[in-house]
Amino acid sequence: MGDRFCLTLLEAAEMNGFTTSEMLILVDRHTSIAVNANGAWRVDPDALKAVVDGAAGYLLAA
Repeated sequence: MGDRFCLTLLEAAEMNGFTTSEMLILVDRHTSIAVNANGAWRVDPDALKAVVDGAAGYLLAA
């Protein structure tokens, strides 16, 4: 896992103005932004930023 995946799902959601449900949709659609470690999601902030910055309609299904 390394140091890349340093945010919890809730921290990542709060920092980006998402709900937990929206964050779970992003994790489901973009598997490279997070890993599940023993039942807890850990998010890579750089990968998340790349996904969010690169797509205007990333929350359409949320």
